Amino acid sequence: MNRLAGKVALITGAGSGIGAATARRFAAEGARVLLTDIAGDRVRAVAEEIGDQARWLVADHTREEDCLAAVQKAIKAFGALHVLHNNAGVPQQGGVDAISADEFRHVIGANLVGPFLMTKAAIPHLRAVAEAGANASILFTGSIQSLMVRPGFTAYAASKHGIGGLVGSIALEFAPVPIRVNALCPGPIDTPLMREIGRRSGDEEAFLSTFRAGIPMKRLIGLEDVAAAAVFLSSDEAKMITGVMLPIDGGLTAR
Repeated sequence: MNRLAGKVALITGAGSGIGAATARRFAAEGARVLLTDIAGDRVRAVAEEIGDQARWLVADHTREEDCLAAVQKAIKAFGALHVLHNNAGVPQQGGVDAISADEFRHVIGANLVGPFLMTKAAIPHLRAVAEAGANASILFTGSIQSLMVRPGFTAYAASKHGIGGLVGSIALEFAPVPIRVNALCPGPIDTPLMREIGRRSGDEEAFLSTFRAGIPMKRLIGLEDVAAAAVFLSSDEAKMITGVMLPIDGGLTAR
């Protein structure tokens, strides 16, 4: 069953990780996708892998003009916009004493201001398809740190907690239209980057085992786990789900 057949989605940060996995899964479910990233070679490769259902654009979602250009390209290429996945963002580790004011501003800009700007650019087009009777939705990539915090992630935790505020406020504002607004909140994900960090630590398996031990289901979250949740929340099956911060964490936040 193609659960996203006929839908057009714009996915930011689609050159790797969650964005690339979601792009592939959306296309497999029948969606046409406009993929953006600041890394042109990577996002082009993902789009070319997907084929005719995909277009790509180098865009920085912290720049309002880039957001408008991305939305316009989706409309020009595919004629409508049904789903916005605000996925792009940056990691950060460091406590108050270790992080500079400029780095804090950078993380907040990438993880919170950027998704706001892309949402603002997409809203008129999402409203148009919703008022025509189609299912319109906005999906944010949050984190378990949208729901709980760990010490030493000052800017990251602040930015991802801010996603919760955006989701709730925008969901209520546009519920009457309706445009649905939800967030994915993944726990530690098994990615090439995470494994590379483990190798740099000197013992990759010990590094990964530390994270696995903290997850009740005793395995890291897979990119496919997050992409599957993104498909569900963007599909018509979730037509009465809005304002939700969905943990994908193997039970971690249940504690």
